[in-house]
Amino acid sequence: SVYTLIPLIALSASAAQAQVTITEAWVRATVPNQSATGAFMRMASKKDTKLISANSDAAGVVEVHEMSMEKDIMRMRPVVGLQLQANKPLELKAGGYHLMMDLKKQLKAGFEVQISLVFQNANGERETVYMHAPVALNKPK
Repeated sequence: SVYTLIPLIALSASAAQAQVTITEAWVRATVPNQSATGAFMRMASKKDTKLISANSDAAGVVEVHEMSMEKDIMRMRPVVGLQLQANKPLELKAGGYHLMMDLKKQLKAGFEVQISLVFQNANGERETVYMHAPVALNKPK
């Protein structure tokens, strides 16, 4: 499913049309006292750009993380700037890149979370994409 995106007009008039689209966004529901969760989505851009930050009203901190396996040990680490190549969709998913959210409260299935993503192109122009992602136990079909 596709969510309505509201682009912020960046520094140049050419940025008025959204370069980045977000689809299939969702946030994993939590149990009481769980302090963190992941947000997942598919991102695509018409031009090379970089995801430089993310924020949410539901979280004190939102970071891009990468999950990988090293000798049967799961490792998770923050990533500074996630590169999107023009016309090559990038999926944020469990077991790979995702948004790690340090939560302010429990997230229950059936609700939505607002997330804003800030992208920056090679010219230093920024675009902010706002979206509402459903909270679910598993990826919605």
